[in-house]
Amino acid sequence: MRDRVWLEITRRHGIEPDDPSTWRGQSPTGLRACKRHWAFKPTMGALVISVLDELLGVDRWDLPKHYGQVLVTLPNAVEWRVPHKLWHTDFQFGVAPGILFALKHGALLDDVEPGGGGTPQIAGSHRITERYLREHMGEDTEFKWVRDRVMRSHTWLKALATADDDPGRNARFMEADADIDGLPARVVELTGSAGDVFLTHPWVFHTTAVNASSRPRMMQTKAIYRRQIATAQP
Repeated sequence: MRDRVWLEITRRHGIEPDDPSTWRGQSPTGLRACKRHWAFKPTMGALVISVLDELLGVDRWDLPKHYGQVLVTLPNAVEWRVPHKLWHTDFQFGVAPGILFALKHGALLDDVEPGGGGTPQIAGSHRITERYLREHMGEDTEFKWVRDRVMRSHTWLKALATADDDPGRNARFMEADADIDGLPARVVELTGSAGDVFLTHPWVFHTTAVNASSRPRMMQTKAIYRRQIATAQP
């Protein structure tokens, strides 16, 4: 899989896997050929499918039309800090809370160590979002409206989305759960070994991060939807 990614990165961007001098200042995107290449089929192997069946229901979800978007973050920083910008979900909010209508699938194509560009997520944020939607049933579920109000709903979340020079920022947001009016939350990175697969709730908030390691971060991600979903009624 990495060979296919590097082949397209080199062809599209002139970035060579064995020449880190070509990595500087580059942000390789638009890797469309990788979405449909057979080499990525194992990311939807039998074990993953069995878990999807358990979570979404047998014959209740659809295989994606392609293997997913490849995300590459080349080494681009010397220090890693918990990001403050662009906390978001990738899914709309017009679905009745409590229904697992989709899952976000992410597969690591190489090892990702802490600070190595792995996706930062707010563990527990899907429950915070569901509570917000229940408490504001019948109100606007427009994406940006809900996203911004969830991130402003507690002082911890507002602080997370605010730039600061605190040398203890990483520890403050990552070392222990915060109490968000009775619900736990903390920032975690999607780190692990090549071949690890993550399945996360669609309303888990996340963002992008710098890569302060010496290894490119390579991850493939896609959305998997459950069929016959009820929409939230005003």
